[in-house]
Amino acid sequence: MPDMTPEVPSALSPLVRRIVAANPSHMTGPGTNTYLVGIDEVAVIDPGPDLAKHVNAIVGASMRERVRWVLLTHTHPDHSPATAALVKATGAEVLAFSKRDPDLKVDRTITDGDTIDGTEFRLEVLHTPGHAPNHLCFYLDEERMLFTGDTILDGMYSVVSPKSGGDMAQYIGTLERLRKMRLSKIAPGHGDVIEEPRARIDEYLQHRLAREKQILKILKKGPAKISDIVATLYPDTPEPLLEVAAKQVHSHLLKLRAEGKVAGTSAKSAWKIA
Repeated sequence: MPDMTPEVPSALSPLVRRIVAANPSHMTGPGTNTYLVGIDEVAVIDPGPDLAKHVNAIVGASMRERVRWVLLTHTHPDHSPATAALVKATGAEVLAFSKRDPDLKVDRTITDGDTIDGTEFRLEVLHTPGHAPNHLCFYLDEERMLFTGDTILDGMYSVVSPKSGGDMAQYIGTLERLRKMRLSKIAPGHGDVIEEPRARIDEYLQHRLAREKQILKILKKGPAKISDIVATLYPDTPEPLLEVAAKQVHSHLLKLRAEGKVAGTSAKSAWKIA
């Protein structure tokens, strides 16, 4: 099994290396994964948190003059803050879905169907909203490996929070799209490489659809607030994760409301069957 020791480069394939940031938590698992794609020319996917040791590990593993691109799956605070320090050290070009983040200087916007062509590889860009509206995945043609950011994770489920632009309907649509791809491996934003992509995507879809059915079953018994639904569905969840669970439930409710199945107005109101 490749090493997941923080700040230690680990070869995943002839073209891909991984460096895990030292930011483990109940939300990030072992830490944020930074991927280096290519040898002669390097694309860095998700520089991660702005930790000097992490940036130094990226530069040391890739050689500063070879880093051509910094690619961002999205701009959440555990994935993009080290961008500025890495650009300062390497002069790399920053590619992301949009330039709207005031704390981030993006040189070129990229979207669905664009490619990043290195001397040894081609990365295809997929716009994959759901976890975040600006979320991208990157498909490595040569190895059929998909870098999924926070869309698909190892060892935990992705958070879809309306407060940060998450959209459950878009998220399920993204999963269904990725399920149709012929993938050999998934390189997630957190956790180890997923060796059976189709099985993991199926698990994700089944989990989300099962939650939806559970929420509808609760509401058929009468109106309920999100806190009541969370208490029923997540009885053994640790306290720090209850807020996350509430965001997930809210996201499901918004999807169900758009489909005309439930009625409710806010995160604090009582929801009911429409």
